[in-house]
Amino acid sequence: MKKNNTGSISVISTPIGNSEDITIRAIKTLNEIDIIACEDTRVTSKLCNMHKINYKGKLMPYHEHNSFKMIPLILEKLKEGFNVGLVTDAGTPLISDPGYKLIKKALDHNIIVNSIPGPSALTAAISISGISTDQFMFSGFLPRKASLRNKKLSSLANLESSIIIFENATRLNKLLIELYSSLGNRNISIVREITKIYEENIRGKIKDVIKLLENKKLKGELVILIEKPEEGNNIYTDEKIIDMLKIDISKLGVSKASKKISKITSIKSDYIYKLALKLNKSDF
Repeated sequence: MKKNNTGSISVISTPIGNSEDITIRAIKTLNEIDIIACEDTRVTSKLCNMHKINYKGKLMPYHEHNSFKMIPLILEKLKEGFNVGLVTDAGTPLISDPGYKLIKKALDHNIIVNSIPGPSALTAAISISGISTDQFMFSGFLPRKASLRNKKLSSLANLESSIIIFENATRLNKLLIELYSSLGNRNISIVREITKIYEENIRGKIKDVIKLLENKKLKGELVILIEKPEEGNNIYTDEKIIDMLKIDISKLGVSKASKKISKITSIKSDYIYKLALKLNKSDF
């Protein structure tokens, strides 16, 4: 039924693991709105059943693969006066999520957007990581293509802030080696199963964590938190540089590897190049 006034969108956070983490306001809003735009209708219906939320006839799929088609439909419903709630399968919408496309269009059409805050893997991981939180850069999932991935990691190397990344457990070992190569041997925290029974925070220097996880298989998506560079400590030992060269020479060659590590460490490339030549002679 067409309504008189323009509707609004509520961006609603949902639990990231423990279903009890939903807020009272989220439950109230989900009960009152006309449409629930959700990543997976099966996941959202299960959550609604747990909390006795009225969702019958309200669920509308909205995700990365159908956003182009669904945004005009949702906007039309809003203009007809229907109130819409936006949820993802877990956590706060728009964090590494295509929901921003819908919200941007809604704001461009002067539609009111409300925040119904709550759980987020990002903030939950930060709170228990032990990594400094005064400044941090969130980079979501890194590019899959090797050249773009290396470029992104190089851009993060000299940031004066902690870095937060999402990653799938199947790619974790490769990522840790890349982080060690690009950022050096910093403190790191890998947080998994957040808010669930087997919640775990794996902490230590990157090199030690690589060794720790050599024969350990993790599952699911992880939050990786990397400590910012130590204040006033831009000194890399020869041992650290050699470890970084061992990773990069096979992929980039002596010259490019030396230049890359020089950029990361602020040590002259000709000095690093000499270390690299010694490595080649020793047939590492």
